[in-house]
Amino acid sequence: MSQSHFCVHGHFYQPPRIDPFTRTIPEEYGASPYSNWTERIFHECYQPNATIGNFQKISFNIGATLFEWLDQYHPETVRAITEQEMMVFQRFGVSNAMAQPYFHLIMPLASAREKETMIRWGIQDYETHFGRRPLGMWLPETAVDLLSLEALADHGITFTILAPWQAKDPSLDTTKPWNVKLPNGKKITVFFYNVFLSGEISFNPTATENADRFVQDWLIPRSQVLSGQGDHIIMAASDGELYGHHQQSREKFLSYLLDGAVEKQGIQHEFPALWMRDHPVEEFTEIIENTSWSCHHGIERWRDLCGDAPTAIWKKPLRQFLTQLADSIDVIYESRLNNVIRDPWLLRDEYSAVLQGSENIDDLIQRHASRSLTPGQSAMAKLLVQAQFERLRMFSSDAWFFFDLDRIEPLNALKYAAHAANLVEQATGQDPSDGLISIISQARSELSGLTGEMAFLGYLKKFENLLRLDQS
Repeated sequence: MSQSHFCVHGHFYQPPRIDPFTRTIPEEYGASPYSNWTERIFHECYQPNATIGNFQKISFNIGATLFEWLDQYHPETVRAITEQEMMVFQRFGVSNAMAQPYFHLIMPLASAREKETMIRWGIQDYETHFGRRPLGMWLPETAVDLLSLEALADHGITFTILAPWQAKDPSLDTTKPWNVKLPNGKKITVFFYNVFLSGEISFNPTATENADRFVQDWLIPRSQVLSGQGDHIIMAASDGELYGHHQQSREKFLSYLLDGAVEKQGIQHEFPALWMRDHPVEEFTEIIENTSWSCHHGIERWRDLCGDAPTAIWKKPLRQFLTQLADSIDVIYESRLNNVIRDPWLLRDEYSAVLQGSENIDDLIQRHASRSLTPGQSAMAKLLVQAQFERLRMFSSDAWFFFDLDRIEPLNALKYAAHAANLVEQATGQDPSDGLISIISQARSELSGLTGEMAFLGYLKKFENLLRLDQS
C-alpha cells in the first residue's frame, strides 16, 4: 500500500545589515516597536517558532548571517533550535536541518573559488551549530548551475531543493526526488517542491488560516491522485519568515499542520534526509542552469534588467563594479601573500575558524605561514584576509533584489566594498578601486538621484577618516 508523505521546508535568512562603521545594525524605518527589522522578525517569527517546537517538525535551513546575529543577541533561541534538531537526529539518525553557503550569494554568478569558500564556510557554520556535517545544502534563491552542484557534491552534500521549473522536463514528477549527473562524474539528489502548495502558503493568507482545511482542500486532492503509485513525497517550500512575520500567527498553523492535521488524514510528515534514508533514489533528470525560485527570468534579477525590475538600470553597473573590484582585490591578495603564506586561498577557506570563534586570526595566519613572519607581514596578511571577508560579503543577493539603488541593501554592499578596498590599501598601499569608479558612476537611484560613485567614494572617505582617528 502506498503512503503519502508531506514535507514543509522553511528557508530562514536575514541579510548582513551590520554597518561596518559602527559594527551594529542601525535603526531602521518601519521596524517599530523594535530598532531594526531583524529584531522585529525575531519577535514575530524566530522566537515563536522555536518556542512552539516547529524546528523539530519541518525541514529547514538557517543562513549564517542570521545565526551570527541570533548567537549574539538571542542565544537562548539558538539553543532551542539546536536542541529540537538534536531530538530529530536522535530519533531518526539523520537531521532535518540543511546548510547554506555562508553569504547569500547567487551561486551561478560566483567564481569557482567563491563557490568553494562559501560552501566550506557554510559547512563550518552548520557544524558549529549542529555538531555534525550536513547532508543537504540550500542554494540561495535556489539559483543553480551544474558547477555549483558539483562543488556541493565534492564536499559531501547529497541533496538540495529546487523549484519545479528548474527541471528541464516540464512534466517531471515532483512527488519523488531525482538524481542529477554532474560534470565530474558524481551525482546529487534534487527534491522539487510542489509549486501550487508552496504558492498558496506563501501568497494566499486564507490558505493558512486553518490547518485541517488546508489538508482537506489542498493537500489531500494532490495525494489522492497518486494513490496506488507507491510512496510519494509532496513538499511545500517558502521563506521561513512567512510563519509569523509575513503572515501573523502562522507558526501556530504550522505547528498543528505537522502535529495533528496531517496525521489525522493518514499522511506522514517527512524531511529530505529521512526520505533518502528509507527510499533509494535511482532515476535521473536534468536541470536548467542559471535559474532560481524568485525570478522567472533566470538569474537576471541579480545582474541586469528583467521583468521584475524593468527600469533598474543600476543593477548591471553595480554587478560589474563589484566583480571587477573583487578581481582587483584578489590579484593583490594573491601576489602579496604568495611569498609569506603557503596557500593564500586555503587561508581564506580556513578563515571560517575565526568566524566560528574556534581559532584566533593571528594563530591562523601563523599556521599558514610559509616561514617566520615579521610583525609587518603578519599585519598585512591579517588585513588582506579581513578584506576578503568584506569582498565576499558585498555580493549578498539582497543588493540586487529590490527596485532602487538608494536602499539599505545595495548601499550596504557598497559599504562592504569600500571597507574591503580600504583594508587592502591599508595593507599594501594599493587602491583596488583605481580605474573602476567610472563603472559605478553609471548606477543611479531613480528616487533620490544618488549615484553609486557618490555612495562608494563617500564610504571610502569615511573609512579613511576613521583610520586617521585611530592612528592619532
